[in-house]
Amino acid sequence: MEHEIPWTTHTIARLNTRLGVTPDDDIGVEDWPEAMSDPALVDAALAAYDHPDAGDDDRALIVELLLNTFEFCSIEREGNPDWRRMLDRIERDYAEHAPTVARWAEPEDGNPWLVSAELKVLQGRMAARG
Repeated sequence: MEHEIPWTTHTIARLNTRLGVTPDDDIGVEDWPEAMSDPALVDAALAAYDHPDAGDDDRALIVELLLNTFEFCSIEREGNPDWRRMLDRIERDYAEHAPTVARWAEPEDGNPWLVSAELKVLQGRMAARG
């Protein structure tokens, strides 16, 4: 089952400007978070997440970008303050990120991602809080 993408081309354009990036023209809306994953963008992405004008669509796209970055860019997560900063934001705004966390924690194909175990822990902690 495909997941609903909560961002649009306008969201991507805003984030491109905020991050100071220019993606290839052939990157589709669905592929942007993976195609743009880059450890050099983590600080700017976290700052964009916290920007007063960031909407739900911006934050959803940023979380996808960061999860893709930590999944595909061989960044050590253990003891990494940027990983913790991202998880803190997801936890703080969990209601809006719960579907994303569920999708990354337990992929449909049953093959866990590198980040899956830690997201399952987060998911369990949030479920215990009620």
